[in-house]
Amino acid sequence: MSQESHVPSTSRIEAFSDGVLAIVITLLVLELRVPQIEGEPTAQALAAAFAALAPKFVSFIVSFVIVAIFWVNHHQLFHSIRHTDRALLWLNILFLLFISAVPFPTAVIGEYPQNAFAAAFFGSIMLGAGLAFALMRWYASFPGRLIAASPAVLRRAVRRSLLSPALYLLGTLVALASPAVAVAIYILVPIIFFVPNPLERHRSQGEAQSD
Repeated sequence: MSQESHVPSTSRIEAFSDGVLAIVITLLVLELRVPQIEGEPTAQALAAAFAALAPKFVSFIVSFVIVAIFWVNHHQLFHSIRHTDRALLWLNILFLLFISAVPFPTAVIGEYPQNAFAAAFFGSIMLGAGLAFALMRWYASFPGRLIAASPAVLRRAVRRSLLSPALYLLGTLVALASPAVAVAIYILVPIIFFVPNPLERHRSQGEAQSD
């Protein structure tokens, strides 16, 4: 029996990854706690306490959307993969390593929104997740030959996957000088990735032609 016969199927890898991503998204919201008010809890006092929590809300929303987009792209990638091998399995685990760490830098930047180290730390974790995903897509597209699509389509999809780590790297470097600008760059990333990637458009066109 070959080693590859022991590699989980794409459905099992995707199910395991879905579970990890679901836990990550759940952990993100646990950082939002009911504020404690000294003295009489008037409406004005509670509103002021909620206003103080604004950075935590922003960091939660940004991280939630980023993780959600990673989930969508991960699902689309594995929907395109015909079969798996050990290298892809370990690259997926590397991706999940960075994704599972997201709640911690989210809590840090929510607590210290103007701190350069907090903003750079957040960017570095997102950079690791973006690079791991891009590496996984590159391997599945070319060395592993796990995706049935034209080289041109695969190259466009890989190039697009490199866009998010490039922006996270830029944000991490900018954070050292201006945390606010770095946060703006981090917010820009999910906005860009609402557009379907070339591989997804290629598959949709193929499915439409087969109908």
